[in-house]
Amino acid sequence: MGLTISLQQLKKTNFDSIQSLNDYLDQISMQVRVALDSCQWEKAEQLLNKILTILPEHLVALSDLAYVKRKSNQLEEAYAISLSVLAIDPNYVKILDSLTTTCYQMKRFEEALHYAKRSIRLKEQEAQQSTHLYSLPTAVPTGLSKEKTRNIISYSLFGDSPRYCECAVVNTQLAKQIYPEWTCRFYVDDTVPSMVIQRLKSLDAQVFFVDNDKSKNNGLFWRFLVMSDPNVDCFIIRDADSLLSYKEKAAVDDWLQSGKWFHIMRDGIEHSELILAGMWGGYTGVFPHIQEMIQNRLESLQIRGRTVDQVFLREMIYPTVTQSVLIHDSRNLDGKSKAFPEFPLSDIEKIPYFHIGMIDIGALHTSIYIKDKQAKRIRWYLKNEQDETICTYDLDVRSSERVTIPLPYFYSLKIKEEKWHIHTETLEQ
Repeated sequence: MGLTISLQQLKKTNFDSIQSLNDYLDQISMQVRVALDSCQWEKAEQLLNKILTILPEHLVALSDLAYVKRKSNQLEEAYAISLSVLAIDPNYVKILDSLTTTCYQMKRFEEALHYAKRSIRLKEQEAQQSTHLYSLPTAVPTGLSKEKTRNIISYSLFGDSPRYCECAVVNTQLAKQIYPEWTCRFYVDDTVPSMVIQRLKSLDAQVFFVDNDKSKNNGLFWRFLVMSDPNVDCFIIRDADSLLSYKEKAAVDDWLQSGKWFHIMRDGIEHSELILAGMWGGYTGVFPHIQEMIQNRLESLQIRGRTVDQVFLREMIYPTVTQSVLIHDSRNLDGKSKAFPEFPLSDIEKIPYFHIGMIDIGALHTSIYIKDKQAKRIRWYLKNEQDETICTYDLDVRSSERVTIPLPYFYSLKIKEEKWHIHTETLEQ
């Protein structure tokens, strides 16, 4: 969180040098990042106020405070703080993105759209100045390979949350219907339950365990490794907690027929990024050393923020991608993209709030009642109509009698319809 300040500003603090002040800011910023990553909003606010007491116009601290206020559902305060940042620096894209989301949640849709377009425009201007540029092959891309194992839907998967693990299973099932010419690939580590790995493999998904060197990287980056795989011709990169859909398949098919090397999708006002990390694709043969690019980038960062993967794509990948790209954007944020083509309406597109890239668990929530008041850790089993186990996970519980389980929408719907049910047992008291 280092910031260049004048000697006059330094004199207003209790620090004897700019270096000592920046050391203090770096120390606090690390604590802030831990608080943000663990959703400790009150603690994060206290830490940020320590910085703002010393430097009231610290843009990073102010923008993080606006984020904390928004996550705490204090939208008016988040909005006011964001506007104060914009008054200091009208071209600060981080706050433009924050304002987009805040205004959207406040149902100020036209204002949100205004900030989203501004953000995209500024990011485009920055990308045009980038020196991170690769030359594209002279040949026109040939489309899908006849071998489906060379056409990859690439995911990162880590941890044992059903939000990601069960959605990964559902996506692998959906891919057989929606993307029959493609193969799902999951880059995983040993935090993914073995039963999830087995189910993915049984559905013909490829499972790649990252080695120790790669696992040191942020897991969100693993899915990008497909870009340099000589055994792959065509790839699309997706989020494990978002469902595949016929809407996106129509857009992908449109891209494959376009002769463009890359494809980008945006499907909402809040999609104000040049490349959304789970909504793009391309052909291999352009970025030969993606692992080294990722490693060098991460080593250069003191702090890895929430959107570190998308910032990497914006700064390191987009300048090359923009040379030959088809963009589908339902809001036309950049003023030059295409509308999504027609697509067959399925149950997926009928999900409430549906859009490409939607977090699937957000549409319908499932909670369970904990009968054992002394339970500290439980195991729950999801059963179907025949009382067969669909999945099972362990869960730490607190004093609450009810806990929310992040399940895919279609799981929660079957539970709501009383077709499926959840059984629990106590593991620890």
